[in-house]
Amino acid sequence: MAGNGIEDISYRVWIGTILTAVLATIAVVLRFVSRYIVKAGLWWDDWVIVVSLIVNWGMAITRWIQIFKFHLGEHVYDITEYDIVGYQKSFLAIQLIYFTNASLTKSSLLLLYRRIFGIVRPFRIALAISWFLVLGWFVACVIASIAGCRPVEYFWTRFEAPREAAPAGGSCFNEVAFFRWNGIANMLLDILMLVLPLPMVWRMKMSRRRRMLLTGVFLMGGFVCVVSLLRIVSFNVSDRGDPTYTQVPSSTWSSVEQGIGIVCACLPTLRPLRQLWGSHRRITSRSSRSSSNPESKRSSRSGSARGRGSAEERARDLEHGHEAQAQMGMVMGSRRWGDEARVASLPAEFFRGSVEDILNARGDRRSSREDGHGHGYGDGEEGEDEGDINSNSGATGCLSEHGLY
Repeated sequence: MAGNGIEDISYRVWIGTILTAVLATIAVVLRFVSRYIVKAGLWWDDWVIVVSLIVNWGMAITRWIQIFKFHLGEHVYDITEYDIVGYQKSFLAIQLIYFTNASLTKSSLLLLYRRIFGIVRPFRIALAISWFLVLGWFVACVIASIAGCRPVEYFWTRFEAPREAAPAGGSCFNEVAFFRWNGIANMLLDILMLVLPLPMVWRMKMSRRRRMLLTGVFLMGGFVCVVSLLRIVSFNVSDRGDPTYTQVPSSTWSSVEQGIGIVCACLPTLRPLRQLWGSHRRITSRSSRSSSNPESKRSSRSGSARGRGSAEERARDLEHGHEAQAQMGMVMGSRRWGDEARVASLPAEFFRGSVEDILNARGDRRSSREDGHGHGYGDGEEGEDEGDINSNSGATGCLSEHGLY
């Protein structure tokens, strides 16, 4: 309750906006940390989500202005005409910010999918169609928001008349129905964003367990669909005759939805953080074992002595192996990495099996490139068999690059 017996529920907006804006900011920061860990580099999907975060903060600040200046959270009969008119003007701005925020978040997800699976042409076509659906939703909602009242200024001037009767000379469509149906369309687009990469995941050559893991990573964004549903339900209590009070639930869920949407768009990129945490735990465990074991220093000194002995033995081997070294140099410099005859001609004691492993690995990579028709991954180029992701290791390589594989 506000002072003087005035009912005020603006605290709900405070909680929703601050909590989700902070969570969204943390998610974006961790996304950039993950990119640094796996050395994946930054691309359009990363920069678009940053713009979406900035717009999200703009929406939160506009909400706070509505609370401070126009008394959002209080009944219209407890505030002045100036307050309600100002609130209506700011609410029109909020709608445009909301549609922009949602479209940017979805675009970032589509760009992420393009970055990972863009090597397959049919999937690129599906991404383009999905983006045009998002763009169409954005354009339609913006036009409807602005042209919903005729003339446009009637959106706020209708509250300048006495409360008992609206002024003549203007009209508006059913705004609550518009909010509800654009929310349903938005939720359907969110579902599309969720299921879009799943056919690509299940066509890849990997174990069922890994496919299930990747499916779970991409489906973690499903929470935003739950929030979207709660937002749609909240319109049931909206009354355009008392917007500053009855629209608090929908305003709160709208802000929560967009903040959670940014978090969910970042979740697929955060898996490399597990590597950082695992490395920290291993280092901590190793250091604790070393400090608690007094024999470790003596073992280290004896190991150093053995290392010096091994180095002397290797030096003697090298003194008698200059010819073998020259032959290995020819093999290493040759493009014929699969020539087993040259490898077999080298003395085994010279490279102790490591070169064979290198050459075999190189040969495997060459075969993989031949199977993929010479294309790399992550560059958006398609192979000859673009409809079958199993014919090209590009998507798997890109998953590894992003820490998802």
